[in-house]
This record gives sequence, structure tokens and C-alpha cells, in this order.
Amino acid sequence: MRMMNPEELAKYIEFTNLDNTATDEHMKIFFDIAKKYNFYAVVISPHYVNLASTILKDTDIKVVTVIDFPLGAGSTEAKIIEAKTAIKNGADEIDMVANIPAIKSHDFELVEKDIKSVKEAIGETTLKVIIEAPLITDEEKAISSRICDNCNIEFVKTSTGFNGIQEFNQMIDTITTIKKYAPHTKVKAAGGIRNYKTAYNIISSGIDKIGTSSGPEIIEQLKQVLDNQEKDVGPTGPRLI
Repeated sequence: MRMMNPEELAKYIEFTNLDNTATDEHMKIFFDIAKKYNFYAVVISPHYVNLASTILKDTDIKVVTVIDFPLGAGSTEAKIIEAKTAIKNGADEIDMVANIPAIKSHDFELVEKDIKSVKEAIGETTLKVIIEAPLITDEEKAISSRICDNCNIEFVKTSTGFNGIQEFNQMIDTITTIKKYAPHTKVKAAGGIRNYKTAYNIISSGIDKIGTSSGPEIIEQLKQVLDNQEKDVGPTGPRLI
């Protein structure tokens, strides 16, 4: 994969702040940072969707919010109401946690009904389904990914980041499984992506978006890599930090 410039990398990043103690003032600063780097999206709690849509209305930054987060144990009916309310308040995309207890119980009929019902309820609004990879087995990842593909959602997302973090190789294995069993569905990687080297390597694996609270750090590290490239290009190419 060729080296991206900062503007290209920013369009992979869904800049995330799901801190439950964040105030209006904290979030306004967060949105200003998002505008500075022109990330693809911000990912925020439903409480701040209206504020985000107001502040970001003159930008092309998407407003993404989370549904039934982070446990995924709510009812389908509650997820539908929460998603439709978020869209009414200005959300452009929805990140919904799959029913994790149902996955662990192998009640895959319920998992599929849950996903399909929410997707039908929100229509053309982009839906990302979080399968919470750190908590499920390889078999459960494969079946859940296939269900997502069958439901014609837009993205499978690897995790919330709230229920454990996968090591790099584990995340790559998860991405490989998702791409194998959901070949028609895009992939969003999230959970522990805190530096440019990790982001670059994960993007190189073929994912479409990354969710991270470290967006500015990742972009600034890329700028440092590009500066080093100008100063120190050797026979093996630029160094990654």
C-alpha cells in the first residue's frame, strides 16, 4: 500500500469521544479538533448528536452515534427507537452493538432478526454492526459476519473498545474472518488503534474505516513520518515510527 498523505488518512478516521463524563464544553473542543483535521466522522454518544449536527453543519464531517452501547443486550424495539431518534436529531450513521448475549447463546435467529429489523427501520442510513470480537469465538465471529452480510448492512465493526482490546495480530485475524464471511460488507476496525503504524497496517489489511480517539496523534505521527522520509530515504524506503 502506498504512503497516504494526511488528508487521505483523515478520511479513514472516525474520531471518537464516548467519555460519559464529557461536558458540552469538552465536546465543543472535540468538534473543533475534528474540524481542524477534517476527519471523515465524529463518533459520539446520542446525547451529543444534536450539538454535533449543529456545530458541524457547514462541514462534510459525518455525525455517527452508538446504539445499545456498549453491551448490546437491549431489545430490538429499544434499538429501533434509539436509532430513529438519533437520526431525527441529526445522526448521519449508526454504530449498533449486536446482541452479544444472543451470539454467546448461539441464538443466531434472534441476532439476525435484531440486525435486520434495525436496518429496515432506518432505511438508507448507514448501519455499522459491532460484533464485539474480544468477547466471541472465531466461530461466532464467522456466523455473526455472515448474518451481517445477509442483512445487507453497510459495515461490520470489530469492537466497541469497552470490553477488552485485541492485540494487533488478533485484530488482523478478526478482519480476515469478517472479510471472508461478509464479502459484500465493509469493515470498520476499532479498539486500541492509537498510533500511525498500527493504523497504517490495519488499513493496509483492507478495512474501510477506523474508529479511534487518537485521530490527531495518528495524523501528527504521519506528518513526522513524511518529514523523516524527506530527510532519510534509504534503499528500503521511509521509516515507520
